[in-house]
Amino acid sequence: MSSKKAQKLRQSILKYNTEMSKLKDELSYSAAANVKYNKLAIKKAICKKELDAQKTSLIQKIMVKLHLNSTKDKLICDYFKS
Repeated sequence: MSSKKAQKLRQSILKYNTEMSKLKDELSYSAAANVKYNKLAIKKAICKKELDAQKTSLIQKIMVKLHLNSTKDKLICDYFKS
């Protein structure tokens, strides 16, 4: 979790936060700023997702894959959702 890639991801998230905070004032009157803000928000979300993926252990990843493979069959309770 404290690898170089995780550190780079944290730095990227902080960089995106600062850039987004600078653009917040311009959002109400500039369409270009709005587009740039949205792109930064997407990049930040991608970095957060990658960082979360690195936090999960190998055992957790295996368990998730096994669980997903075992629940591919349709159960009768799936037809009667309340």
